[in-house]
Amino acid sequence: MAPTRPPTPVPLPPLLERRLEELRAIRRDAASLTEGLSAAQLAWSPAPGRWSMADVVAHLNRTGRLYLDALAHALAEARARGMTDRGDWKPTFVGGMMTRSMEPPPRIRLPAPRIFRPAAGETAIDGPREVSTWKALHVEMEERIREAAGLDLRRAKVTSPASRWMKMNAGDALSLLLAHERRHLWQMRNVRGSAGFPG
Repeated sequence: MAPTRPPTPVPLPPLLERRLEELRAIRRDAASLTEGLSAAQLAWSPAPGRWSMADVVAHLNRTGRLYLDALAHALAEARARGMTDRGDWKPTFVGGMMTRSMEPPPRIRLPAPRIFRPAAGETAIDGPREVSTWKALHVEMEERIREAAGLDLRRAKVTSPASRWMKMNAGDALSLLLAHERRHLWQMRNVRGSAGFPG
């Protein structure tokens, strides 16, 4: 019996190629910011009540995990329902506004919903482990982007992990997730550049 061939990957449309390039830039920035840092450096906070780099990465891991799971569910449902790409995706008014508001530097600062916050009052955050988890999450983000190829990102709906009443289309969710990463990379860069950051 001849071996079965793996399925031919669906070519990425320009929209998803752009998202993939954004993710590559995020991964480069994440590596340059965290490479070689000790647990003490990652845990250092510029002031009481301010997040350390480890706090930021833990927040990104919580947010990314929940959104990637929601996105995977939306893409699987779109595939099962035969929602093929029609090439007409564009950001919705609300989705575009949310993505722009997330881009750094932040214009409006709001506390993260409780579900996305780093675990306060529990055992100290293990910065190196969180960074390792973050790298794995970025690999999974690439998988979700590739899985979205050929699907209608306008009709595939993602339910917000923060509220089951909030829904957005999969294209908006991808854009928002990547903008959220850039926002917090900016925050981490500021923490690392703060006076008193351990050498």
